[in-house]
Amino acid sequence: MEESTFTVTPNAVVVPILALITLIIDTPPFVWHVRNHNLAASSLVFWVLISNLMNFINPLIWPTDDMQHWWHGQILCDIEIKLQMAVNFGVVGSMACIMRNLAKALDTEHTVLSPSKAQRRTQTIVSCLFCFGGSIYVMLVHYIVQPNRYYILALSGCTSSFDNSWPKLVLVFIWPPIVCLVDAYYSVLVIIRMRRYRKNFSEILESSNSNLTKSRFLRLFLLSIALIVTFIPLQFYVLFVNSAEPALIPYSWDLIHSPQWGDIVLIPTDGKLYYDRWIQIALGYGVFLFFGLGQDAQILYRKWLLKIGFGRVFPGLHRQPNRRAILPTSGRTDSFGRKTRSFFKDRLFRISMLSLHSKDSTLASTASLSPVEQQGGFGHLSTINEHMPRAGDALSASTDSMEEKDSPTQPPHSWLTNFLVGAHLSAPNRRWEASSNGGRMPHVGSNSSHQSDSTIRKDYA
Repeated sequence: MEESTFTVTPNAVVVPILALITLIIDTPPFVWHVRNHNLAASSLVFWVLISNLMNFINPLIWPTDDMQHWWHGQILCDIEIKLQMAVNFGVVGSMACIMRNLAKALDTEHTVLSPSKAQRRTQTIVSCLFCFGGSIYVMLVHYIVQPNRYYILALSGCTSSFDNSWPKLVLVFIWPPIVCLVDAYYSVLVIIRMRRYRKNFSEILESSNSNLTKSRFLRLFLLSIALIVTFIPLQFYVLFVNSAEPALIPYSWDLIHSPQWGDIVLIPTDGKLYYDRWIQIALGYGVFLFFGLGQDAQILYRKWLLKIGFGRVFPGLHRQPNRRAILPTSGRTDSFGRKTRSFFKDRLFRISMLSLHSKDSTLASTASLSPVEQQGGFGHLSTINEHMPRAGDALSASTDSMEEKDSPTQPPHSWLTNFLVGAHLSAPNRRWEASSNGGRMPHVGSNSSHQSDSTIRKDYA
């Protein structure tokens, strides 16, 4: 068959492009999690990057079914087949570790505010066993059930081989479903505790010593739930296929490790890609959606863009981000609504106290006069009150002095705040003016506080 008859299929073009995109967009979340010592999350992204690196390389090396011109993949495929099995165990193990950490963060009965060195060491060892222990195990035991060196499939590339005997189920294929059930157990536990402590959710995360904010917790939880829902049926399907078709045969070490063990089997695929490669690519985009769009990752993107010189083209990159949105909630930090309510509560309290003081002073002055003096000599009282500071003036002076005292630290108030405060400051003056007019409001366009004594006497004659 001539070489020209082997055409490049669309999958040979699309798969490397999609895999390369996942490598680019998943690298920043991986770097951020490594810097923050998030072992479970960083290991999950690490296994996703490894799988998509192989999905990027293999279609470029074996794009068609032209087996006569294929490279047999020595050394490269020996490494890849071990990594492929490590990825299958590593992903489900990392999900179990993430869910376990989330469940521990909500465990109020066993919360440790300051873990000891031994406790931190134990936690690290357990996390490493979840994230990498299964991967190391399966790479070691694979040789027991490996009948030949490896397979090479068009587009899919290097593929592991397994003997069709019962030990492959016990040693390899039964463990990923079991780990997925552990994932499901921890996810149910997290849901129960989230429902139980929903009112104090943020406070519990603060005291858990887990370096988790509410946003990070929810992103990890939703990603793990999505992966669990996907991988549980998938792993049980793989276990069923490997146990039912074809029928299992008795195990023989000599038969498996015969002189033909070093054979490399080449398999054409007619442009089709093995299904698990699509799952790995989709997983790469899922990781980006949950980890790569958060504010933590955006800050990292901005720093990288500034380092390579994009700040000259986009000056907005030099603006400092709002760190309050990504820092854990602290008891020292008040919300905007709480500060606003405290501001108006303090101002209204001062207004009411000074208004009552002004009213009591006016009533006491009026009560000391005779009825005739109260009716005919009100102008004298008005004259006296003109020389006394009014309630609104006193409050204005008090407010001005307070603002001058706090001016170095307090920003200027908005127009709405000034309007509301001004309305309350002028309320005692309006009440005093209304009482001085005998209960009648001043005419529109006139200001009773500027009326002369003769005008007031004329009104009350």
